[in-house]
Amino acid sequence: MIESTALAEFAAETENGYFYLLLEGGAQETQAFEAFYTLNASEIYSLYLHPQLAEFKNYGPWLLAVKNNNELTQKIKDTPGVVGVIATKSCLSGALAAQLSYACTVIGPDDTTALIRFYTRQVISLLAQCGEQEWHTFLFRNITRWWAPLEGSWQPVPLLASTAENPRDHAVRLSEEIWQQIMDEPEVGAILTQWQKMPASQHFPPCSQRDMVIKALEKARLAGMPAGVDSKLYALYYLNGGKKILESEGMLTMLQKVSEGEASLVKILTEYSVD
Repeated sequence: MIESTALAEFAAETENGYFYLLLEGGAQETQAFEAFYTLNASEIYSLYLHPQLAEFKNYGPWLLAVKNNNELTQKIKDTPGVVGVIATKSCLSGALAAQLSYACTVIGPDDTTALIRFYTRQVISLLAQCGEQEWHTFLFRNITRWWAPLEGSWQPVPLLASTAENPRDHAVRLSEEIWQQIMDEPEVGAILTQWQKMPASQHFPPCSQRDMVIKALEKARLAGMPAGVDSKLYALYYLNGGKKILESEGMLTMLQKVSEGEASLVKILTEYSVD
């Protein structure tokens, strides 16, 4: 559980502001998220607004309005997959979701586009420092505070003031330096390159593939897979349609042996396929 004392104190002192939770639908099983959505339908908005991302909405980022500031920390505890907390001057939830949706897909120096988890602390911290960019004005409009996990507690992300004059472009275009800092993940790149050679990857748009690899690696981490070969193999197996097998009761028992160093994942999967 992420410690939230400072966040709770800030919320209690905020009289003329509104709070929103950023959460990932993929943190819940599909049926569980659909039930969660139905329960919160009037207060929750997807950030995947682009038509090409429609089929991934249930797994992507969502914005959930908090009705009562005094209930903020309890709302966080009751909501699976919370990755950020936003304080804003605006009560227009739909407008805020549209505003943030631009950051889901970023444009690199060579006009390459990529779907990213812009709300992770590492990435949002980088974006927040680009105050001279036009898109910064729109992305952080009316946002007074952004909180993200850091070392076991909710900590505010430093937000630089926007300085662009007469901004018009909402598209998040990144400099070479920022692009490299966000994309420079050797393990992600290696798995992405390998997966793109496999038929299963062709069913998904290129702009979403990197994000899917990142999520698969996160699943491997949560499953206790050691970094390296086991983690990469888990991610590739997951991406190639092995989700149900990896999350089956029998497999979970065997994966425990991998996490404890008593077996290798390649051996377990080989034996499983033979059976």
